[in-house]
Amino acid sequence: MRLSAVTAGLVLAGATALAGQKWVGPQPPCAIEPGHFRITSAILDLKIAAEQPNQRDRMLAQARDVLVRSIRDDKQDANPAAWYYLGRYSVEVGDAAGADTAFARAETLAPQCKADIAGYRGRLSESIMNQGLTIWQGGHPDSAIVLLRLAYAANPANPRPLFQLGNLYAGQNMLDSTAAVLGRAARAAGADSAFADAKRDALLTVARLAYRTLQGAPAVQKWQHTRYSRDSLAPYLAADSTVLARMQQSSTSRRARGARLSPADQQSFSRDSTTRGDAVARGRALRESLQRQAAVDSAAAQAAFEPSLAAYRELVTAYPANMEAATALGGIYSQAGRKAEAAAVFDGLFAHAAELSTSDLYDLGQRLLQARLPGPGTRAYTLALQQNPYHRNALAELASAYLDAKDTANALAIAQRLGAIDPRNKMALHIVAQAWDLRGRRDSAQAYATLADTLSVDISMPSLVGDSAGVTLTGVASNLGSAASKPFVMQVELLDARGTAVATQAVDVPALQPGSNQQFQVRGAGRSIVGWRYRVT
Repeated sequence: MRLSAVTAGLVLAGATALAGQKWVGPQPPCAIEPGHFRITSAILDLKIAAEQPNQRDRMLAQARDVLVRSIRDDKQDANPAAWYYLGRYSVEVGDAAGADTAFARAETLAPQCKADIAGYRGRLSESIMNQGLTIWQGGHPDSAIVLLRLAYAANPANPRPLFQLGNLYAGQNMLDSTAAVLGRAARAAGADSAFADAKRDALLTVARLAYRTLQGAPAVQKWQHTRYSRDSLAPYLAADSTVLARMQQSSTSRRARGARLSPADQQSFSRDSTTRGDAVARGRALRESLQRQAAVDSAAAQAAFEPSLAAYRELVTAYPANMEAATALGGIYSQAGRKAEAAAVFDGLFAHAAELSTSDLYDLGQRLLQARLPGPGTRAYTLALQQNPYHRNALAELASAYLDAKDTANALAIAQRLGAIDPRNKMALHIVAQAWDLRGRRDSAQAYATLADTLSVDISMPSLVGDSAGVTLTGVASNLGSAASKPFVMQVELLDARGTAVATQAVDVPALQPGSNQQFQVRGAGRSIVGWRYRVT
């Protein structure tokens, strides 16, 4: 590899910095003997070069000449010591490629020297990488690229130079090179915990770049346009079909009764029904055409989805509890119309729910329902409530999701849990009423709806904030009525995850004028508090 003048100068400067040290020979178990007088001479030259800086350049050149002649002319090519010391020479002069070649041959002939050699590979690699980073910061990215490649070549066991090279490419907006190098770096890192964070960030960057490319893919954009055209036609077609059906029903009813329209009205009716019928026929034909086109466009788009899917699959495989990765992968599957595979991704994430916080699961539930994935969305809320059964917002949103899904049993069960901890909240009471209505219990539904609509003071507690000392629950009492409210007392209990009251405090709610409100706070000590409930006395 040909170096630029700036790059070559830095490599040599880094190599010179290694001089003036005490000579260190091979370390056990790297027990190799010179086996030839020229190699013995070369070792002495290297020792003098290391310990006497004023003779460094001359002795290094002499060592190289002797070692090359011993391998070429004295048939020492099968002697591991010849290659080992040639590698040592290459380290001293900063020759990454030469060090890699020599040390690779030495390791093959003397496997017991692998650990010893790794130390020299690492020293050379670290030196060249640091020079590369310095020159990058100095505004010479092209030379830095060369140095970082050399640094990795010097020690392929350490992927750090590759990670840095990928970041450099990203900074230069060289997206294809970024993805290729960071992907290679992640594979080189393997399962080494020392590179876990760098590997995660690299795979995430690769996946995000692939997703950016996906969003601009013409095939995907065409499919999205076709689907939008098809789906946007549906409400208009449904409306026209409904009007036409009513017109036909009216005509049939008149014939059955023997009724007749006036000639003018009959002519107008026939014209309108014919026009409407033609519109419905055209709409249905267009919808069928768009449906066929959507199927063709979908097949063409699937190939465009694959690079992004592959990148996120690799990330999820390496970090199965990474919520961003799983959410993105599931979202792309959903965007591709592959709902079953999207659900499977979230099943995999839920298997690691113990590694996710309650807030993580709650946020995930919201995102999944917004993405129209009700199954995984309700599962996320359910897991959040397993960790914190008194998460008020999770209860409310899960109950609403079950109501939307017409899930009678679960909607009522969750709504009742919500009502038990929040009995004076208008929204909570309406959710309970809807759950009873879904169950077919009109009397119970009406009772809760009436209670919600006639509630004079609404209680909301939007903030439960914890610190090292405990928690602070902030609430608001609001008069929703048209007359002044009566004062009352609430007993507020701060609860742990098992429902045990850790702290109890009485809150006096004064008489409130219409439209006014009163803020209050409840404090509790301890880190186990996760929720609250209250009752009015």
